[in-house]
Amino acid sequence: MAWVLVMIEEVGPDIRDAWHEYQQLEAGNHHSQARYTGTREERLREYLSYCRGHGFALPGHEGGDVNYGHIKRLIGIPKAHRQELTVAMLGRLADSGLPIAPFTGIGLITGQVHGRPWREHPITIGELPTLVRLLSAALFTAVCYLSGMRPGEVLNLRRGCRDADEKTGELLVHGFRGKGFDRVPDQPDVSEPLRPWVVVDVVHAAIALLEELHDLPLLFPSSLISAHDQRPATVNARTGRAMNDDIQNLISWINSAYRRADSGAPIPADPAGRINATRYRRTLARFIVRKPRGLIAAALQYGHVHTKVTLSYAGYADPSWLHDIAVEKLELIIDHVEQDSQRLAAGEHVSGPSADEYRARVERTASFEGRLVTSVGSVERLLEQMDPAIYHGQGMTCVWRAATAACRKAKLALGPPGDDTPDESECQSSCANLAYTDRDIKDVQRRRERHRADAADPLAPKPRRDRAAAQAAQLSGIIDRHHMQGVPDAGERIA
Repeated sequence: MAWVLVMIEEVGPDIRDAWHEYQQLEAGNHHSQARYTGTREERLREYLSYCRGHGFALPGHEGGDVNYGHIKRLIGIPKAHRQELTVAMLGRLADSGLPIAPFTGIGLITGQVHGRPWREHPITIGELPTLVRLLSAALFTAVCYLSGMRPGEVLNLRRGCRDADEKTGELLVHGFRGKGFDRVPDQPDVSEPLRPWVVVDVVHAAIALLEELHDLPLLFPSSLISAHDQRPATVNARTGRAMNDDIQNLISWINSAYRRADSGAPIPADPAGRINATRYRRTLARFIVRKPRGLIAAALQYGHVHTKVTLSYAGYADPSWLHDIAVEKLELIIDHVEQDSQRLAAGEHVSGPSADEYRARVERTASFEGRLVTSVGSVERLLEQMDPAIYHGQGMTCVWRAATAACRKAKLALGPPGDDTPDESECQSSCANLAYTDRDIKDVQRRRERHRADAADPLAPKPRRDRAAAQAAQLSGIIDRHHMQGVPDAGERIA
């Protein structure tokens, strides 16, 4: 995803501009071609004069030969009339005295990666079609992964699908619900109504770049490079298999063009095997559940996706996204209970007002030997039955009970409705739901040392030093009571 975002923000605009320039040159309507008029010989003479006056080299191939095809393109000879150059024209080129460039470049390089241009020289004519295809694969990945849409639903998105809710300001994408790339009829006035997906700004940015890349009705046409007689790009989307191949080619290109500081591949091989679009939805669900604050290059996008995408799917008749979330939550609970049970058996100490309840819930849930799950409904029922409602936070563990949750009471006092899960930002050490494991205490000890260092900083203002000293003393009390198997005093607040 980090490299996909680089493609959207830095590399993609350069590829788009080069592709536009190439298409304009190919069609004969680029502004630079206006200077060439008359016969082919007259156009060539004007071109050679222009190159001499500006110190330009002739476009070339890697082998050192002149790229005659591009010269004909530059001087505005229509594609249908680009027959071979005459002997006189070839001789004029040979006698021009102009140097020959080692490649035929097009466009400019303006994007940067790690503070440097993403490549040293302009894109070449030969590699441009491949880069356009790889950019499309990167934009597909952004839309598919960060929206929770099925691959076929993304492949069938059409121009103008971006929207925003006038009341809430939420960003929307309108498309057709379905799994197949060829599910949508050719004609635009389909009987099935469009359905909205709530998305994040990166998805809108990717779609905007796609709409600038070409003018076809489908965002992901069957081909942007060459026409297909059987599946013309004007009415056919790219197949899932072809897009999966494009994704693999994108990964290979990134790994060949860039290296990590340790000389490793920027995108290492996936231990689960080949990356394909069908894995995106489940991967997003897994990261939302297991890493709600997981950092990606889009600055906490997972948190936004969790709020927006989950609510989007919850409001419509297609609950499959919530099913993926439920499966991931169940697997997370199983993993956590197994770890907690093993640590308790190994002698991990637990303190705090909910220490006994923590042990009871872990032991009760760990004793469940499981059963065969054959449907999503069974997953949801099993999730309700075996969820111990234990949440491991930063330096504390919440054994959730809504009636005694201090964070919930604080929210209710301010007016907002109370949640069914803890809010760590409102956590208070006086809460009866708290427990402290040895793992939590290690984190508390690290925080105490940081506060002690701030309290001893001679350059810090005295109020700041006093506050840091008080915070360190407060954390010392939690640590001491944990080691003595005591219970924290009420009235304290975790800094």
